[in-house]
Amino acid sequence: MGKFNKDLAKKTQLETMSGGEGPADSQGIEIKSPGKMHWFTIKGETYDDLTEVQTVALHDPDGDLLDYVVQVGDKGLREKIFNKADDSNNTKLLIRCVNWFGTEFLWTPSIRTKLSKQSVLKAIDRGLNGKWIKAKWKSNSVGWQSWSHPGTEKIAEWSTMDDEEIIDQVFDERIIESLDHEALVRNAGGKV
Repeated sequence: MGKFNKDLAKKTQLETMSGGEGPADSQGIEIKSPGKMHWFTIKGETYDDLTEVQTVALHDPDGDLLDYVVQVGDKGLREKIFNKADDSNNTKLLIRCVNWFGTEFLWTPSIRTKLSKQSVLKAIDRGLNGKWIKAKWKSNSVGWQSWSHPGTEKIAEWSTMDDEEIIDQVFDERIIESLDHEALVRNAGGKV
């Protein structure tokens, strides 16, 4: 199966933008929405430390609808993958976070619409550089609401895994690099 490539994600991001309790590595890191994660902080110093990816929503073998990261260098092939995934593509940020209690998680908000992107960027700005925030999705008309902690000296404890290792773990077997990925084949009724 494919491995995550951050440089390729950055390249895709540029093309897309121009076109339209113990260490967490021992417990595993999951995709979670920050709404129920208490106070949390975001790993990184600037927006450029975050990763923007293209995803498609497809069913896994158990029938659960999950996000799959689409990572191919060829724009034409990427469009074919989107088509084979019923044009269910979305633009998401992969945001590495840790909550007050030391639980590390990956927040993957959509930034496809202007409102969602603006409200996510506001939360990100509040949560970078070790600043603690709360955030939750309010509604499609409001977007993400976020609040800054009133003041603390608490320092986040991060796992020793790098971003690529975390993304590989979280999206295990869910990184699409070609048209013959099993999720695309399953979506197309078993035909490559």
